[in-house]
Amino acid sequence: MKLRITEVRAHGHYLITVRFANHHAIILDLQEKIKTARFSNLSDLELFYQATTDGRAILWPNGISIATNEIVELIAK
Repeated sequence: MKLRITEVRAHGHYLITVRFANHHAIILDLQEKIKTARFSNLSDLELFYQATTDGRAILWPNGISIATNEIVELIAK
């Protein structure tokens, strides 16, 4: 069974709440990810707050995304 994201909400300090179709929610801490080349543009909080979802990933307007499988890997750490 694949997880489906139903909602994302960005917060200060590079935290993002991710709600899933199974009614579970997590708060994902992206502070360390922001320091990587792939996510460095998200250090602009205005851009970070524009997070949306297509159900399969967290998406930002500049093409940056985090798929559900990567989210699972991040919370498993």
